[in-house]
Amino acid sequence: MPTTTRVFVKASIVYLIVGALLGALLMINRWLPLGSAIYYVRPAHVQFLIVGWLTQLILGVAWWLFPPLAFRLRGQGYPHGQAQRGSETLFWVTFALLNAGILLYALSEALYARTSSGIWGGLAVLSSLFLLAAALTFVANMWARVRELGRGQV
Repeated sequence: MPTTTRVFVKASIVYLIVGALLGALLMINRWLPLGSAIYYVRPAHVQFLIVGWLTQLILGVAWWLFPPLAFRLRGQGYPHGQAQRGSETLFWVTFALLNAGILLYALSEALYARTSSGIWGGLAVLSSLFLLAAALTFVANMWARVRELGRGQV
């Protein structure tokens, strides 16, 4: 398993643990009141579990398991190792954008719910743009690896 995939999977496990802990706090609050501020973590709970854990796990495993690039490098045959997966730099950009979007959304939604200040709503929009940019960079990096089966065969 490549290092890039391991980092994505480990980060997704961290989000799973934090999201589960936030969910446990929300459940405990039903029987043992923890205060009204606990409801501000609900958006972060959902974001951490759906985007942080599930989506990040899927992207990391897809990077590892999608078919390798089939092009030939000039005089070098087929690419090996990380080169057969696409641009590692673009992959790290995807990782940074995705995690920045997740964390910024969790923070801005909680603060917006607490204060109703427009700045926090604007940061929630910015976090969504980070997530969109992460999706676009991932697709751009993976697009060449998705090819028709049997292409070039008679």
